[in-house]
Amino acid sequence: MKSVLGRSIVALTLAPVVAQAQSVNVTRTTLRLFEQASGFVLGAEKRVYTSYFNTLRTRYIGVEATLEYAAASASFQLTVGCQITHPDGKVVDGIWKMGVHIVAGSTRAVDANYMFGGGRDGWQPGIYKVACSASRPLGETTFQMSPGPSLLGDSQLRLKDVRFFPTGAQLTPPAERNYQDRFSSTEATRIGIELSFVHPGLSQSGQVPIDCSILPTTSYVLGTLSFVYEMAPPATSGSAALGIGWDQPGHWSKGDYLAVCQIHGRPISVDRFTVW
Repeated sequence: MKSVLGRSIVALTLAPVVAQAQSVNVTRTTLRLFEQASGFVLGAEKRVYTSYFNTLRTRYIGVEATLEYAAASASFQLTVGCQITHPDGKVVDGIWKMGVHIVAGSTRAVDANYMFGGGRDGWQPGIYKVACSASRPLGETTFQMSPGPSLLGDSQLRLKDVRFFPTGAQLTPPAERNYQDRFSSTEATRIGIELSFVHPGLSQSGQVPIDCSILPTTSYVLGTLSFVYEMAPPATSGSAALGIGWDQPGHWSKGDYLAVCQIHGRPISVDRFTVW
């Protein structure tokens, strides 16, 4: 999904990278981010991958790197380091590096470590860039740091992703949604926005109100979508969605649109779609 984050969780597919003294041609790198409290890096089964964090709760951000490469000729450890670029342009090296174990004959390897913290001054709201390398660049991704809480009270609700899809007067069922961030001005009628969440198993049901304002580049508010995320035990994840637009095509003006979503008046995401 193209958003104001400009993020690409699947990082750049670069020309083959020959890394360090041992030879491995990295053809594709996937970077995923997760929140880490402290201590040893979280196991894969405990990581919640997301591009949305908050200034109040987030202590550390971990990076998981998946490397794909031509079959390795020998086994060795590839050292991968990452840097973070803050909204004010400040660049900081990661706290730790990753030691990716390349096994002879393998074509894929995964490793992770917690990399970044808020520091003495805390996190700034805004968009951050993460770039990882091993002698040469491997890939990059971005994340959003919001002033509102990513965990809401006892529900421990966390935003995982925001996606757009074409829909009609009746909301398209989740299994049938075609997620995209570009829509044709001659074909689009209603455009849906879906917010997905993760949370621990719940002991009781609950509802979370969501308000998403849609703003064209001219800065006026086209409309505000108000809907509810329903939490029901024993689910640990789910989504909520709603559409905005017209019954007939031809009404959407060309340009970029921002979708600013809030819970209890606190911003939780800012994302973008384009009508062409």
